[in-house]
Amino acid sequence: MKKLIIFLSLFTIGLASKAQFIDSLQASINRNGSFTFSFTSRNSFITNNVADIFGFAVGVTFDKKIGMGGGINFLNSNVYKPVTENGTIDTAKLSFFFFSYYVQYIMNLTKHWKLYITPINIGIGNSNYQYNDKAGQHTIDLQTVILTEPGVELDYNFNKYFGLYTQVNYRLMILNNPDINQTFNSPTYAYGILIYPLEIYAGLFPRTKLAHLIESN
Repeated sequence: MKKLIIFLSLFTIGLASKAQFIDSLQASINRNGSFTFSFTSRNSFITNNVADIFGFAVGVTFDKKIGMGGGINFLNSNVYKPVTENGTIDTAKLSFFFFSYYVQYIMNLTKHWKLYITPINIGIGNSNYQYNDKAGQHTIDLQTVILTEPGVELDYNFNKYFGLYTQVNYRLMILNNPDINQTFNSPTYAYGILIYPLEIYAGLFPRTKLAHLIESN
């Protein structure tokens, strides 16, 4: 009987905590959002090749607690394979491109430290090989791909203008290209300098309408 009471108590507390968390997120989303944008260059691997993925994302953050948005990502490294066409051997370059949609939770750990948790990061695009010959450019083995890339990012902000970040994700192919014999599943990681151009603008021109809008978010 005592174990049953403890179990029911923990279950009730769990439901209440979950409901409180959902209510908190809903309240955050109901508030005005602030525009965000970012450029990233993530290191990863495709089979045994180093594969840099360049990305550009735009989104909106609500109450500095939850963010969502989308972006464009593409392979920015040279991965080749030989192809034979009409008896001639050429070199084909791998192309990997996808649109992404993400939802992330933001946790202010201290005055300077901030943690981003991104459980939802879905991408859809394609992969193929491209090569050139006398007849022009050719695309082969073109197929649609679907992937997910959840991860975390830890930021250290010196002030509201500059900071440092480190990011770790894992790329998992949900729908792979069966015509390309490469392994795309891979950890991805990035680190670098954070620059907040909107905050810099507000600091340089504090009396403008845009500066007041930035400071209010």
